[in-house]
Amino acid sequence: MKVSVFGNKNLKEDRVAVELIPWLKKKYPEVEVVWEDPVEGLKPPKDGNWVVVDACQGIDKITEFSSLEKFEVKRRVSVHDYEVAMELKLLMKLGRIKKLKVIGVPMRIMKPEFGHR
Repeated sequence: MKVSVFGNKNLKEDRVAVELIPWLKKKYPEVEVVWEDPVEGLKPPKDGNWVVVDACQGIDKITEFSSLEKFEVKRRVSVHDYEVAMELKLLMKLGRIKKLKVIGVPMRIMKPEFGHR
């Protein structure tokens, strides 16, 4: 299984998901956990089953989204940020994503096992 973690490593509020990568790799050693820059194009796994982790506004705990529409509402989007939800929708329409799970991480996560903010 592939877990893709999105986020800008240079922006404090957008790198919270990226900071979880060491924890995810330790907790799930059998899973391929990779950081991907959405600006460079999304790379879904060949089998089409994908888990994506990304920072979101408006949530206070790690949240699994059941639809892209719900994720899109919570995803921080600005003129400086790539529109991830739109590309995910396109990849689903093209059949490159068969099953998608999106895990949103609050921009100010406070759990000690993930590091303090």
